[in-house]
Amino acid sequence: MKEIIFGTTNPAKIIQAQAALDPLGIVVRGLVGFENLPKVVEDGETAKENARKKAFAYCQAIGQSVLSMDNGLYIDGLREDEQPGIHTGRIPGFPARPSDEELIKYYSALFEKHGGKMTGHWEFALCLAWPDGKTKEIIAIPPNRIFTNHVCAKRLAGYPLESMQIDPKTNKYIAEMTKEEQDKFWQESVGRELQELFKDF
Repeated sequence: MKEIIFGTTNPAKIIQAQAALDPLGIVVRGLVGFENLPKVVEDGETAKENARKKAFAYCQAIGQSVLSMDNGLYIDGLREDEQPGIHTGRIPGFPARPSDEELIKYYSALFEKHGGKMTGHWEFALCLAWPDGKTKEIIAIPPNRIFTNHVCAKRLAGYPLESMQIDPKTNKYIAEMTKEEQDKFWQESVGRELQELFKDF
């Protein structure tokens, strides 16, 4: 079986990528266990820039191919300056990196302010980099999802919004799906694009 290093320590992202790449027989491994990794500042203006920056940095550091992903969230009805965009994991005016629970509290209040239920979509930027400088990049934009201020009890570590995000197709919170349902959901969300990225891997 082939293995790819995913440039993240976020367990939810690793599970998501593994679910999408299972049909190709590719094992996804995160950055845990690697030493002397660079600290990558995600200061790009787009998710694509951040994904490319992370893939290049980690690829050069470990000397093998690396997959990286960055994403942005765009909520229907919000002004451009109100959009979470690529700063989904940050809270305006909050000096430190917020915890999952702090993010849940912030987004719950945001959705409540706008009637309690909103729709929106994610944009996933995926970059595969090789030590020789070669890269492949692709953007995945899954169908709209429903966001609600009613937070379910279950949590996915590293993906806090899955506790207030509903799949319109199944009407289920993503955090409450079974593993099989989540795998199918993530395959449908980014699977086609990830598999295209790895077509000649």
